[in-house]
Amino acid sequence: MNQENNTYQDEISLVDLATIFVRRIWLFIVLFVLFVVGGVVFALLQDEQYEYVSLYQIAEKSAEEPVEKPAKAIAVMQSQRLPELEAAYKAEHGERVPFNVSFSNPEDTSLVRISSEAVKGSAEDVRAFHKELLDHLKNRHEKQIVDTRSNIETRLDSVVRTLDSLKQTPEAGQAVAEVMQKQVELEGELASLSSGELMVVGRESIERVAPNRKLIVVLATVVGFIFAFVAVFFAEFASLVRKALREQKQN
Repeated sequence: MNQENNTYQDEISLVDLATIFVRRIWLFIVLFVLFVVGGVVFALLQDEQYEYVSLYQIAEKSAEEPVEKPAKAIAVMQSQRLPELEAAYKAEHGERVPFNVSFSNPEDTSLVRISSEAVKGSAEDVRAFHKELLDHLKNRHEKQIVDTRSNIETRLDSVVRTLDSLKQTPEAGQAVAEVMQKQVELEGELASLSSGELMVVGRESIERVAPNRKLIVVLATVVGFIFAFVAVFFAEFASLVRKALREQKQN
């Protein structure tokens, strides 16, 4: 029976918990308010960031055939040109690039999209960064267009010479028709070639993308509530431990 009474004495009821909480309510309020105020101050001190977007239309051999697949173009920029620009920026400014650079290819297009999130003070650096990347890509594609155009023109010249030769042969009617068809195809390929185009460079978003001040305050409120609630019972536990130690010393 005594053992059961001791067990009941060791248990803490909801009334005991409520009593502890009420007794140390000011500790809870102070810690909770500190967290909330800290969250609000932190949110207000964060610099506003905007998204800067650049778009590039890859040069095309035809309406549905880019000179280079967007995935490959992005891989080349990420592995070659981007590290070079980052190293150059660090050498000049003594610090890392203060904004992110991400690449993507909008679905079912031959577009390369570059985006960065940065404060307004870095807008010009972002635009310069994007332009360097896209100029590098455009120059690579322009060389491919020049090579492709040169190849088509060489083949077209050969076809024209062949056609001129066949026209002098009366019985070569079928061959002339086939060569003329080939000439039309090559001229169509030549006309379909299009250079790359910088469509947008560093366009700033209308709305800021960071910080999410509401989310910061909500998180600070939730964390503050949990921390303050736990701190109340931890303080009570520490108080009981100190009391027990004093009693042991007195005995």
